Amino acid sequence: MTQTTTPDTLIHDVHWEIDYKVRLGQAWTRFMRGLQNKELWATRTNDGARTYLPPQTYDEATFEPISEWVKLEPVGTLRASTIVYQGFEGGPTAPYAVGAIQIDGTDSLLMHFIGGVDLTDPDSARAQLRSGTRVRAVWADDRTAKITDIVHFAVEA
Repeated sequence: MTQTTTPDTLIHDVHWEIDYKVRLGQAWTRFMRGLQNKELWATRTNDGARTYLPPQTYDEATFEPISEWVKLEPVGTLRASTIVYQGFEGGPTAPYAVGAIQIDGTDSLLMHFIGGVDLTDPDSARAQLRSGTRVRAVWADDRTAKITDIVHFAVEA
């Protein structure tokens, strides 16, 4: 077996403090404005073969433009997840869970926080965060057209 870490492996302290602005473009602007109104908007390919959430302006398979928008229910299936035990400056307080969610009717995954799970018991948390678990969006009371307008997705009972 090859050892990947040796006693002389370098460790660097890295500090990032970056302020920046991002021009969201037409698709993401419409998506974020939808979140502000408690709506999930996705784009569907012109041939109806694929639906993307987050929305895209082109089809990854054919590179054809996409112009059709569809409103979706804020529920889906957890396809993968992880529990973060080591937080970082400016990020959420650890532990927290993040999941790849396939919103019903889509062919892509939305990454978001998963809430309402007791993360102090790792075995129980992993059982609740297994692939195939149904989740539903929990909306923020104060929405500002940001991805955090969805506070997290909660596991459905």
